[in-house]
Amino acid sequence: MNNTLNKEKFVLLDAFLTNKEMPMQKFYIAEYPKTKYYILKNGGAIDNAKDIFQEAFLICWKKICSGDFKPINKQQIEAYLFTIAKNKWIDYTRSATKKKTTSINDKLYQFSIEDNTQTNDMEKAELQMSITLNAFNNLGQSCKDILTQFYFYKAPLRTIAENLGIEEASAKNKKYRCIQKLKEIALNYK
Repeated sequence: MNNTLNKEKFVLLDAFLTNKEMPMQKFYIAEYPKTKYYILKNGGAIDNAKDIFQEAFLICWKKICSGDFKPINKQQIEAYLFTIAKNKWIDYTRSATKKKTTSINDKLYQFSIEDNTQTNDMEKAELQMSITLNAFNNLGQSCKDILTQFYFYKAPLRTIAENLGIEEASAKNKKYRCIQKLKEIALNYK
């Protein structure tokens, strides 16, 4: 009965539970850039990002289907997926570090200090990403659409303007106002 209630709450959960391709594909495409950004910022390559995200997505999907993870909204799924990807990347970098280390010396000590600094930087970046995502979720739908098309799908302003039925200059102004609104909301979270 609990599964039935959850399915009715939101479409994405239903998509995971019933393997609906289109909603899951849209979610996959929308969420991948966050993981890619995190991994590239923390010393990884695009291939690493693709592999880690794929593994994280499968784990998330299995946990939802098995009932081990029972989200109540889309944001919980997004956060859960990103956390899995982040932890998988940390595990990957730690295992790579262990393979390279053969003895304790000054370089290892230096690396340990750098690792702590990198961990602090990653925590700051994660907090920043969380604030930005929360701010993005509080934008109006038209702003979300414009910013998603421009930044994630790399659509030119001309194409965005055509999709909206407005002039290119108007689309540029609207994008600017949306960015300003996003910054304003993000600053209020801090």
